Amino acid sequence: MRVTKGCARCRHRHVRCVVPVGASSCSRCTRLGRPCHLEPRFQFKPVRHIYQQCDSSPARFDLAWDEQQVWVGFSQPVTFVRETDDFSPPEPDDKDRGLEQPYPPPDESQPTLPEAVESVPTDVFSNDSPSHSPSDVSVPSPREAYLIRSYIQKIAAVADICDPQSHFSTEVPRRALEEPMLLKALLALAARHDAILTNRSDCEASAFHGECLELLIVALNQPENYDDNLFITVVVLRFYEELERTTDRKCHLLGSNHLLNLMSQSASCGGLAEAVSWQFLRQAIYSSIAQYEPIQLDLRNYERSSVFRRDDDAARANVIIFFCACITQLCCTAPGYAIDRKSWQRLADCVEEWHRNKPKSWQPLRYLPPNLSTDRPFPELWIMSPPAVVGLQYYHAARIFLTLSDAPSQRMTDYEMARARRVAGKTVGNHLVMAIGLSLSNESVQNSYFIASHLLQRFGYCLRQPAEQQGSLRFLSRVEKNLGWRTSWIGRELERQWMDQAALDFAAD
Repeated sequence: MRVTKGCARCRHRHVRCVVPVGASSCSRCTRLGRPCHLEPRFQFKPVRHIYQQCDSSPARFDLAWDEQQVWVGFSQPVTFVRETDDFSPPEPDDKDRGLEQPYPPPDESQPTLPEAVESVPTDVFSNDSPSHSPSDVSVPSPREAYLIRSYIQKIAAVADICDPQSHFSTEVPRRALEEPMLLKALLALAARHDAILTNRSDCEASAFHGECLELLIVALNQPENYDDNLFITVVVLRFYEELERTTDRKCHLLGSNHLLNLMSQSASCGGLAEAVSWQFLRQAIYSSIAQYEPIQLDLRNYERSSVFRRDDDAARANVIIFFCACITQLCCTAPGYAIDRKSWQRLADCVEEWHRNKPKSWQPLRYLPPNLSTDRPFPELWIMSPPAVVGLQYYHAARIFLTLSDAPSQRMTDYEMARARRVAGKTVGNHLVMAIGLSLSNESVQNSYFIASHLLQRFGYCLRQPAEQQGSLRFLSRVEKNLGWRTSWIGRELERQWMDQAALDFAAD
């Protein structure tokens, strides 16, 4: 005997099947408005022979009922389900193969079940019993429950920074309990994050990741069934990928690119799907900054988003994030590529207009400029709104890319061009200092640490003051210790760059 769980469709797709108490169909089939073929709770496999030890050697005994077999009687009619030896799930459009037939009332000549056969609790066959008992619902293990809570408390807030409804903290965990593929992705991410914070092996995370990939491959082979849950899973796996110890292979980033371009309405349809799309856009910007590559994403999908019509802090932050994505897509091109000057100027004007029109509530409650003489290399800026912190950081990121992509005039002399490069480097350094200052001044805004780390990885060489350099190293150590983002390798690379620059300056003297 084996216990089966779920309807034929859910079992065929390897997804969790949840049947509400007293319902005749599962939640997924009810939501999609399709027939639900619930399998019997119990399936009995025929036993035709057994092996038993006899005289120190195994012997086979064939089982067959003879005419003299004794059967127990029963006092009320019951029904039996006819089953075949093939227990594979039927095709989605097949009719229910279970065929119920009333069994005639017993009489004195009717055989009875052998007394040796174990009895089955009567409530299993009771008409008053629910379709699924509590034991049928898959309950997370204590470790899985810990990881889910860890994800909600330590990771989800990073993705919800510009989402007023906090979908990653609320809706994603709820869906994970119903979608095995999403659950495995969430557990893999939380396990890797926990391994980093506790300095332990991430073998557990790799195991969850492997189980998720098995389900993901099956889902990707069914394009007609692509849905929001698949896209969410890939974005969560991108989080997992970003926490890699060594190199970022960007496998799930490329997959998200493809899915989002296929599901173009996701970026403007509202709800969880749109929140996930904007989170992925931030992930794409990170990859563009860290990998020196343009964004491989159709940004026109975002132009219909409601953020351009709303007036809340999250919408304003998403607007500058969109402009920053457009700038990186335009400017992070192959060496020697001629940038469209009209597009560059249009984006530069949009960024400055956004900055001029930011509300008064985005102004710092407290501002202290940096003071290198007192070993305070970064400014102090207290910002009221968490989305405003991140929005201002993306403004400084956009200004950095605009500065570095501003082509010098052909009428400049050699000295003027050399001077322009020095000024550009100093301007980049100033914007970088502001981005780090926003992170350090608003510790509760965890998302702000990430964009500052990305910018420091790419443009940290522009920090020439020893106090700024040492402060940057302390900042990176703080990010890895508190947030689990691997940044120690960034510090080592920056130290190498600064030493190389110092050597060149010494040689020039």
